[in-house]
Amino acid sequence: MSLGAWCQSALLAAAALSALFWLAGGFVLYSGVRRLRGLGEIEPLPDEALPSVSIVVAARDEAARVEEAVHSLLAIDYPRLSVVAVDDRSTDGTGAILDRLAAADARLRVIHLASLPAGWIGKCRALAEGEAAAGGEWILFTDGDVVLAPDALRRAVSHGIRGGADHVAVGIDVEVEGIGEAVFVAYFLLIFFVTQRPWGASDPATRDHIGIGAFNLVRRAAYERAGGHAALRMELLDDLGLGLIVKRSGGTTLFALPDGRVRTRWHAGIGGLIRGVEKNAFPAMDLRVWFTAYAVTMQLLTSLVPIAALFAASPWTRALGILAWSGVFLAYSVTAGYARVRTWQAVLMPVGAILFAFAIVRSAAITLSRGGVTWRGTFYPIADLRRGRARWSAPQKRPPRSS
Repeated sequence: MSLGAWCQSALLAAAALSALFWLAGGFVLYSGVRRLRGLGEIEPLPDEALPSVSIVVAARDEAARVEEAVHSLLAIDYPRLSVVAVDDRSTDGTGAILDRLAAADARLRVIHLASLPAGWIGKCRALAEGEAAAGGEWILFTDGDVVLAPDALRRAVSHGIRGGADHVAVGIDVEVEGIGEAVFVAYFLLIFFVTQRPWGASDPATRDHIGIGAFNLVRRAAYERAGGHAALRMELLDDLGLGLIVKRSGGTTLFALPDGRVRTRWHAGIGGLIRGVEKNAFPAMDLRVWFTAYAVTMQLLTSLVPIAALFAASPWTRALGILAWSGVFLAYSVTAGYARVRTWQAVLMPVGAILFAFAIVRSAAITLSRGGVTWRGTFYPIADLRRGRARWSAPQKRPPRSS
């Protein structure tokens, strides 16, 4: 076989793989999202049917956003509500802002953490300390840059109670500015949904699980049975980890789409988004080089081949390229139904894939070169992070809390 013929055969095979990936991904996304409910569709329960809820928000160096976020929490329409804000060793004005807000509203309690005990991820320790000070029958864990609509909590709790759930996670409405951010976020959300399959989290027969740092609502009894954040004390992906430990301990999870009621700016600009996933991207690959290489290779292959296939000499290869792009547009049209994504942005899918692949490779290179991850001002060695990963093993017992 000549080199030219071999290249044509290789392109044909790659085009077939890409078409299969995007068509399957598009249909999986379409069928899965149809099974999810948006917060706006959920009928809120009356006051007398609602349990008490404590919101625990962990913030470190969030002076630019924390005031708007906490104001939104205090404006929530919900009876028997309390808010615990944990200032996790901030070096800016976050603590002073929280103290000022607490002085004006008795429902807000502020905890200042000045140090981090060994063997803990900073955010996990902050959330654990916040939960220890909370008194609600349900706990909502959220971040210091997330803004909630007044009816978001009532609808989410109503969803959990009606569904007999122990854990309710709600997706994020990510605000974007400019086409660069939109391209990156659109691809990220699409891949996140296809790989994490949040619609499967409620099925006890699967290992699908989900957790969203912006909105992780959990029944206190289920949280304690699962081991709490002590079981996640060295888990960088603490939000997904919470969904995992709740499910492995016999709890049930429901996932809901935000319908604009849970929003955040996330990171500004393409550079900010790439830096923003630095601590998560390589850990999401299980901190393994071979898996990272495989994931990035497949990502680039399935995103770039559909372009080449359209210009191939073989009509079969061109047809497969058209099928691949059909799957891409299907996937983006579904994503547009629950996020700030436009279907036409599917034409920029290869750009989003390249940017996201670069972010993953960058995360791996930085983590490996440093021998660990630096997050919230603390360095965590790779060996400790690997040992601390939350897995489908027996739940850990909760050790005594640090003071």
